Amino acid sequence: MLAGACAQAEITSDAAIDAPPPLDAAVDAMPADAMIATGFFEDDLAADFTTGTLVDAVVEAWGAIAPRAYYTGGLRLRGSDTFTFTDAAVATWAQVDAAVSATVAAPGRTLSPNWAAATPAGLGLTAGDDLSLAYDGEIFLEAGTWTFHVLADDHGFLEISPPTGVFGRVASSNLVEATGSFVTATTGWHPVRLGYCERGGGASLRVEMSGPTIPARVAVPRHRLRFAASGLSGLAVSAFDDGHLLGDHQTSIDRTAPAASNWSTGAPLDLGITASDDFSLRWSGQLRIDTGGDYIFRYVTDDGQRLWIDGALVLDQFDDATHDASTTAIALQPGWHDLVADHTEAGGGAQAMLGVASGPDLVGASLPPANLRPVEARSERQDNGVDRTDRAIPDLGQIESLITVDAPTGAKTHGVDVSWTFDHTYRGDLEISLVAPDGSATLVRDHVGGAASGAVTERVHVVALDETVASGVWRLRVRDTVSLDTGTLRDFQITVHHAGGRPPIAPAASYTSAVKDLGEMVTAYQSFTWQARLGAGTQVRFYVRSGDTPAALSSAPWSSPLIDPGGGPPPVVARRFFQYRIELDSDGDGSAMVDSVRLDTRREIP
Repeated sequence: MLAGACAQAEITSDAAIDAPPPLDAAVDAMPADAMIATGFFEDDLAADFTTGTLVDAVVEAWGAIAPRAYYTGGLRLRGSDTFTFTDAAVATWAQVDAAVSATVAAPGRTLSPNWAAATPAGLGLTAGDDLSLAYDGEIFLEAGTWTFHVLADDHGFLEISPPTGVFGRVASSNLVEATGSFVTATTGWHPVRLGYCERGGGASLRVEMSGPTIPARVAVPRHRLRFAASGLSGLAVSAFDDGHLLGDHQTSIDRTAPAASNWSTGAPLDLGITASDDFSLRWSGQLRIDTGGDYIFRYVTDDGQRLWIDGALVLDQFDDATHDASTTAIALQPGWHDLVADHTEAGGGAQAMLGVASGPDLVGASLPPANLRPVEARSERQDNGVDRTDRAIPDLGQIESLITVDAPTGAKTHGVDVSWTFDHTYRGDLEISLVAPDGSATLVRDHVGGAASGAVTERVHVVALDETVASGVWRLRVRDTVSLDTGTLRDFQITVHHAGGRPPIAPAASYTSAVKDLGEMVTAYQSFTWQARLGAGTQVRFYVRSGDTPAALSSAPWSSPLIDPGGGPPPVVARRFFQYRIELDSDGDGSAMVDSVRLDTRREIP
């Protein structure tokens, strides 16, 4: 029972009591005054699990208990071009939530976007005016008082809730900045939601914060945001209006053909790409393998490509040539596996077709969206920035362009894509260095170009700064070392690849079953078994208890932990009422799943 779409059902009631099992089991013995029959209950389908209690866990649609998975680094963003509001102070979340799309969503990676006259991309919207947006998810806050500043062009409001509690309005903005506070006694993740409306002219939103660990107000850091990705199908997709994952980009969730498109001489729509050439895409998330074995992936691209599986770079030809490449055989166990696919388009035709060439499952077609979810791995992530300020390069002088990269605290760099555009009357005069936030520097241009003059754009991939801290201010340092000529630095673009950040998988999750009514005259529990898929860094533990009545069961202690799924009699006295509890541990990257649970019993039939 491993097929089906990714979805979730969240249950909060634990009061339900399952009906006793049917009594059509085999007769083991037939004394003069009674029969001994075998029976069982089995939780196997999604409906079987929906009467239990979930804590940071979900019931997957195909019938499994799993820890909740998150897109870390943004809020869920949805839109509507048929609904607007005129006053943020009286607009309600219910109104906005009811109006925005229930099926098209994107990761909102910043709460301070500036769309100007453009249409927000990746949401299926058709115009830059008369639209509304809804952001929702969670924000990480330390205990104390937090101040939020909201400026919306035209209208916007911010609401936050305690981890368990009721949302409260923090600030409402109508073209002018609004300020409000939120006080929490608990350090951790807090539900947050943000409504926005654009009615005409320019469109922008800015949300800044300050508090116990952030003394000076800053734009809400991306690594403090997350939203639940369990139940969402497809991969997160980032589209860059540049051929090497640099510069301005938009994000969405590709739920139809992730990394499986042939655009011919065109380009992807609704992702902010402005031309049919010189663009790039990144798909990231997880692939669910239902049948373990050796898999070979084939990636056909026009032009360049990179592919990571479970953090390992298995294909690496990120250039301007076409490629039809296959990986070596990769052993994959059943469960979720990290996947990142990059594509770059230089000119002419454009396509990216990723699939399974060989393996025990999924062969011969593109990756099915139902087996994909937009959960970005911590092993390969990217954050970027752009500085388009023109800066004069003086003769025999030095200038610096600065970009602040909003990467997670502690994230370590493993590769930097960088580009710059300048014009100069003698290009050979210039040396350019890239400086990391910790002050480490590497020379990226050393007096090349000779006597050539005019404008030029140059790109490099830098590995000399690997293992430096990714978050902070990156500098492009330009020096003119020969007299008589001058120029202008036009722009500086950087994309920092890094590892680390907050865990995308709940480190501790649990499921407590409904109370199972096994019927009268239960004489023995014969075996207690389960089927589970354990990813790397995960563990599953079971606990059981029993009682003669539901009340007696609810006060009974749980057993010692059970870790052997093969079964034997559970370590409790056989009674009419039975309950089990699952605890799923994760290192924050791996997902364990429990597909089925079964208890076999013996009953005395008068």
